[in-house]
Amino acid sequence: MSEDILKSWEKNASEWVKVIQSNSIPSRKYTNVAILDTIKELKGKKIVDIGCGEGWLTREMEKMGWETTGLDAIESLITEARKNSKADFHVFTYENIIDGKPMPNAPFDAAVFNFCLYLKEGLHQLLTNTLQQLSSKGTLVIQTLHPFFLLQNGLSYKSQWLSDSWKGLPGNFTDGHSWYARTFEDWTSVLNQLGGSKICITEIVNDEEKPISLILKLKKQ
Repeated sequence: MSEDILKSWEKNASEWVKVIQSNSIPSRKYTNVAILDTIKELKGKKIVDIGCGEGWLTREMEKMGWETTGLDAIESLITEARKNSKADFHVFTYENIIDGKPMPNAPFDAAVFNFCLYLKEGLHQLLTNTLQQLSSKGTLVIQTLHPFFLLQNGLSYKSQWLSDSWKGLPGNFTDGHSWYARTFEDWTSVLNQLGGSKICITEIVNDEEKPISLILKLKKQ
């Protein structure tokens, strides 16, 4: 993960915790339910929440009976997560995974990336190495913004770098980091390149029947 992303999250961590704890992001009404419904369908005992932030999803999975591990690069978010859960939380970066470092408590039956994939280069290796730390029938789940948001915001429909990750969110965020937005075709290509997995893509819509997120599921075979 680039230095500007880490610095942005370190600076905005406390504000992010406030926004999450106050349920200030309207779309979470749909996306939270969607990711939890997806996880409820999974089989296994051990799950890892990669990019767990302050740990809300880790806590919800713990309530479902999963043996949960939460990983994040930002120490202050991990400290916050530990205050509210008995789950096992660790400061652990994408670079650690890309470099082949074993994740704490691996192997897992499932891994989740929930709205936390910002990179262009290195994504293939990150996902490949994550899959390698899952059990033989393990499942990788990703939730990300639906590419339709590009058109909604008057942008060209192409994969591209965007300058401010905090734009459009409630809260007093500063120094937004850049992130790489992918088209539907681009995401499909990324998943197909991984190989050896059954792919399932679900489009999440709001009450206006407009797409707001994608849930990408890869089950090892």
